Amino acid sequence: MSFKNFIKDSFDRVLAADSEYRYADDSMTIQEQVVCFVYKDIFTGDIFKFWEADKERSQSHFDWHNVLVVPFNAVAEGHSWLSLLHGKPNNIWDTYVENARLYKTMRTGKGALNLLNTAHGYGINETMTKEQKDEERNIVIENKTYTAAQRERILKYCLDDVELTEKIFLKQIADIEKKNNLKTEKDYKRELTQIMFRGASQLNVAVVERNGIPFDNELVNEFNTNWDNAKLHLIKKYNRLINVFDEHGIEKNKLFQDMVKRIGLFGEWPRTYRTGELVKDKKVIAKFSHIKEIRIYQKIKYFLNLTELSMFKPGRDGRMRTAFRMFGTETGRCTPSTNTFVFSGSGWVRNFIKPSWGNWCAYLDYSQQEVAIQGYLSGDKKLMEVYRNGDVYINTAKILGLVPDYATEDSHPQERSICKTLFLAQGYGAGPGYVKLKIGCSMIKARHYLRLFKRIYRTYDTWINNQIKRAAINGKMTTVFGWQRYLNGKAKIGKDGKLKSIKNSLLNWPIQSHGSEILRMALIELNNNHFEVNAPVHDAFLVSIPIHEFTKRLEEAKKIMVRAAERVVGPIRVKAEIIRGNFTQEPEIQKDFDEIFNEIRNYKTYTDVATPPTYTDVVSQPTPEL
Repeated sequence: MSFKNFIKDSFDRVLAADSEYRYADDSMTIQEQVVCFVYKDIFTGDIFKFWEADKERSQSHFDWHNVLVVPFNAVAEGHSWLSLLHGKPNNIWDTYVENARLYKTMRTGKGALNLLNTAHGYGINETMTKEQKDEERNIVIENKTYTAAQRERILKYCLDDVELTEKIFLKQIADIEKKNNLKTEKDYKRELTQIMFRGASQLNVAVVERNGIPFDNELVNEFNTNWDNAKLHLIKKYNRLINVFDEHGIEKNKLFQDMVKRIGLFGEWPRTYRTGELVKDKKVIAKFSHIKEIRIYQKIKYFLNLTELSMFKPGRDGRMRTAFRMFGTETGRCTPSTNTFVFSGSGWVRNFIKPSWGNWCAYLDYSQQEVAIQGYLSGDKKLMEVYRNGDVYINTAKILGLVPDYATEDSHPQERSICKTLFLAQGYGAGPGYVKLKIGCSMIKARHYLRLFKRIYRTYDTWINNQIKRAAINGKMTTVFGWQRYLNGKAKIGKDGKLKSIKNSLLNWPIQSHGSEILRMALIELNNNHFEVNAPVHDAFLVSIPIHEFTKRLEEAKKIMVRAAERVVGPIRVKAEIIRGNFTQEPEIQKDFDEIFNEIRNYKTYTDVATPPTYTDVVSQPTPEL
């Protein structure tokens, strides 16, 4: 039996599917109107067309229990089914996700994995052009009512995409069967189950996008209205400490050079090849950010570039939304836009998150997830011991002899930080130079720390290096649930155009990709248990829970997440931060928020009662602490 015949025999129908719709807001997530749905039974050729533009809701098109639905990017169709109140189909094969699994490392660039390019990658060339697709989509988007001729044209366009998805699906079945060497019914069942798990996660992403993130609209409006006028005064206060910017907030190269001389870095600061001027790109600035004056410079630059909070654009219900784009990375992580996702921005902007009426929010975070995954996958008993005994960094510091047995996270933060740096160096292939820079020690001591660390966790070190060797032989790495990374040679082209080894990126791939699998499992289970998930955040979730049942439901959510991790690798602790009002942050980050709003409110006070302060007034005020 072939994989294709196994799929055919497993379901009543296998339906290629596509929908057309208009978006409700700028986030391009939830839909204002579903215009139509078209399905084609891949094995019988039956075609089903449903015109939905004249309806707010409709009956489910099929009994979802024993059909396999095959869309291209199931999040979009997920939104359409949710909008029509059809619920989520039980069985999904997302041809976009499976194409990403097989070819993400090989087909790069904007649009490389879209529908047309995916078809071309499989040698399916009888497709419409991008321009033709845009023209057809515009008919859907630019109208709210449709003539009979437009209706037929839209349904034909939708059917064209369905038939293209059908062709991709049939090619994909054969491709997967060959690449993963599927031979038996057991192989077919395992592969199909894993594919449908990924498809289900896409539908659950649509649920989360539809929920949106609650936030403090009034506070955002206060910031957007007043920040442009207030920020110059805050910048001038900080500039008193470094004198790099003029009275208008404009940076001066000569003044920057003078500052670098004052802090004794003039000889080692990188310079441009042509002009010999000091380089000021983010990478160089970050290299010296352990120095107070450079941190102040970074802060001023950040304030200068900070304008309106464009990520906070509420939908009609006052929620903030973004497309999460699960499977956007090689490890299968979400890749929401940094411009539209509050957790991708600076930490202080999370203060604008605020529970909706009648709810509290919880930020549920897997505690030291990466170390736990390292231990479970490698079987390193030492790693699992330090994880089970509490904080892995302070426990490692005890093994290294850096702290006494009675030490805690609070009593020895510096030594704990050293061990956190060593875990990062191990996980991402950083050398003694990185350790030296991060913890401020000599190169000899940095090498010593790394040697000791690798000796303690030698089981993991041996395991991960064997994983990379095996990948070099097999040409791929795979998670326990079948997400894969194919190796496209031993090096890749970096952003600077130079060849780079991929070993360091492979070092952390098994850990990050299994973290992604855990998040998908937890997301599905939280949704199945009727939690309102507002956002996935790397290895955490933001959820909303009604106040009257908060304590009980919070413990439920934590247990669900622990069980989800156990189903992938093993149980991983979950910690919860409760958000009853605005989402406050760690003191160092919270200070930025408080400082910004103190300045805004000072400015508002000045404008309400008198003229704004002059430059002289500003510089005469107390110097801010950093």
